[in-house]
Amino acid sequence: MRVDIVDTEERPVGVTAEVTGWRREPHPQVPQEGDQIHFDFRFEGDTLGSDPAVDACAVDEERVVLGCQTVHSMTDFGRVGTYTGDEYLTVDHPEQVAEVLLIPDDQSTHDRRTCEDDIKDGGGVHPPDEPERGEKL
Repeated sequence: MRVDIVDTEERPVGVTAEVTGWRREPHPQVPQEGDQIHFDFRFEGDTLGSDPAVDACAVDEERVVLGCQTVHSMTDFGRVGTYTGDEYLTVDHPEQVAEVLLIPDDQSTHDRRTCEDDIKDGGGVHPPDEPERGEKL
């Protein structure tokens, strides 16, 4: 499924993102930890230089979140013209994963500091927090 990435005011930023495939398999660096969710993704659009990012979430058949992480368009170490990548997502029960979804809110340049952390800069507009395990999308 392809999503149009949006800014904090829900305006499209000119970039789409999609999961192009996923599978259950051990991470090659820590195979003893068992299966994880290995997914591939692609970003396309005119403003990729701004390095947009979205949250990727593994969900079950009822779209209950089993785990999430943020993925950036420049994941493949800045190679010009390529905006694809792959990541491993750890979930407690990988056998329950039915789909990997992308949340369209741009997470790239937003500082999550609060007023308590930094009175001068912390009170600005922030995208929604990453979905939590157990939340239904």
